[in-house]
Amino acid sequence: MRLCEELAVGIKMKCASMLVLSLLSICGIGQLLPLESRAACCYFAAKDKDINQPGQKAFISWNPQSKTEAFTVQPKFEGNAADFGMVIPTPSRPKLDEMPRDFFKDLAIYTILMPLPQPIYGPEDQMMMRAKSAQSGPNRGARFLYAPGASQVKVLESGVVGSLDYKIIVANDAKGLFEWLKQNKYSYGGDESTLNFYIQKKWFFTVMKIDPKQMKKGAEGAYTGEVTPTRFTFSTEKCIYPLKITQISVKNKTDALFYVQAPKEMDLAGDCSWRPSYRSMYITYLLGCGAGQAEMSELQQHSRWITEKKSKDPQFETAKLEWARHLEDSEMSVLEDPLKNYGQAGAGQLPPGAKVVALDEFIKDMRAAYARQAQGKPSEYGETQLARWEDQYQPSKGVIVRNYDDAQEAQKVRYLGTKYSWYPAREAPQDEVKNLTRLKGHLQRGQWLTKFRKQLRKEEMTDDLLLVEVPKEKEQTYSRIMPTSPP
Repeated sequence: MRLCEELAVGIKMKCASMLVLSLLSICGIGQLLPLESRAACCYFAAKDKDINQPGQKAFISWNPQSKTEAFTVQPKFEGNAADFGMVIPTPSRPKLDEMPRDFFKDLAIYTILMPLPQPIYGPEDQMMMRAKSAQSGPNRGARFLYAPGASQVKVLESGVVGSLDYKIIVANDAKGLFEWLKQNKYSYGGDESTLNFYIQKKWFFTVMKIDPKQMKKGAEGAYTGEVTPTRFTFSTEKCIYPLKITQISVKNKTDALFYVQAPKEMDLAGDCSWRPSYRSMYITYLLGCGAGQAEMSELQQHSRWITEKKSKDPQFETAKLEWARHLEDSEMSVLEDPLKNYGQAGAGQLPPGAKVVALDEFIKDMRAAYARQAQGKPSEYGETQLARWEDQYQPSKGVIVRNYDDAQEAQKVRYLGTKYSWYPAREAPQDEVKNLTRLKGHLQRGQWLTKFRKQLRKEEMTDDLLLVEVPKEKEQTYSRIMPTSPP
């Protein structure tokens, strides 16, 4: 059912247009452009030195059986690297590992949304649509499925990972940690209560500095760029992301981008969930007029909920889902042979009864259909259409899928309302696509990969973010673009 949940018909949904406009204004689901993200750690600069607020993305792997979490971060900074540092709290002592420098670039390419499948209207489809239209009411549409001493800081470990010099420390009070940071030439701009938030929970702190010998200077002597991605692996009872610490170094708001790999599809808990905005978009654009009573009720419920939230907080925003897919053989094949399999993620799982067909097989079937319609050879119009299709549906541009084989099956399987569908290929520069082999060993077969973004205001950063599993019956693939999807 995975691809079944992704399919849509041409987005010709006039009956939903007013609803779409109201949802866009209420939910803000049209504002899904990528933004520079900053989260997970607090940044410090030495006194009188200017370090701009860095950007950051996070890749989180969660194993609920072993209660093990790993998150990879890649800070972005501008300033004097000798005076740049950050602190990352974790609920247990972490193990640090260097990750590939272009890890997040590869993830971004891997999770580019695919174009939506397009119906191919052959002569028989047009006849069936006319017949069905005569039997249906004007508002009926197809249903598309688719531990330390007092005031003391203890250094447990120190070393270098990539371009970062690090120390893993513990402290038993905020004042002790505050003094230690100053003695180690960090200028702390926040209050002790934020540090105490983690100390009271007996969390560990990893303090990191740039090793200037491993970095390049700009023309004016300052360092600019992203440091080596670093993975932190630790034990934890719940999948959690340290957010409150970010409050120290954020002026007004920040945007956090998450890639989460886990046995189940993942979401943020509570009001931070991405489901309200995604489901509103899904029901409006993919189901449209074909949405049933249950979906319309869900849509109205989401609308009321968001309206209520915005009446109390006009700046309220939910998280936005950007990509979600269960990593099976077809998805993993992209890592083995990216140039061959990237366009369709190895073709993926098709709807029941559907199969990929060659271009010449499709043309042969359509030529026969036009001949039957003309009681002989295809008409001039038919020949022109066949020539256009032969040029439009070249194998290098995508794949043709036959949704059913005969009229009897057509009554059971009508995903796109046509016998054939066109699945356009994803496009990205070949030099970048071929590097997706670097993700081997990091992405795991049988896991969900969920990508979402959350804009966070300083006043919202009162606690850490809790990540939770999406119930199995509510899991939903999102890898084909919709009208308000991110570019």
